[in-house]
Amino acid sequence: MSVMRFLFLFFFTGIAFGQQLHRQMLSAQGKVATTSKGIVVSQTFAQQSTIGTSVNGKMIVSQGFQQSKSSSAAPIKPIENKTTVFPNPITDQVNFKMDHPVPGKISFSLFDIHGRLLEHQEKEAPNQVLTINNLMLAAGEYFVKLEGTNYSFGTAILKSK
Repeated sequence: MSVMRFLFLFFFTGIAFGQQLHRQMLSAQGKVATTSKGIVVSQTFAQQSTIGTSVNGKMIVSQGFQQSKSSSAAPIKPIENKTTVFPNPITDQVNFKMDHPVPGKISFSLFDIHGRLLEHQEKEAPNQVLTINNLMLAAGEYFVKLEGTNYSFGTAILKSK
């Protein structure tokens, strides 16, 4: 009986620790190669997809879970768009005041808290102010995305009763 108990504990313990080790291990070895076009490809064993970083001008694209802690390219500074939203909470109208002129039309998208698109308009912003009227919304929180030429802004707005 003690031999059976020993074997049971031995196998049970091995299986339990084996599963725990399996979940913690990402990869053990890898390789880095540079293509003739200068693209650096990094690979690890036990990884299910290719990974790598591509630098093109001001854009850096990284894919996969193996990410380097440092990059040879300079960090990318996002374009800062200072936009003031008023009033907030809103009633049936909201205004967006941009810190610089945005040429052409600006795309206004309004989403509910579940990510469903409720409203979409394209309007120009004379005097750097975009005004959206007739928002017949229930009281609650909504998300707004504004996009234009060299301009992108997102924020949450509240609708009062």
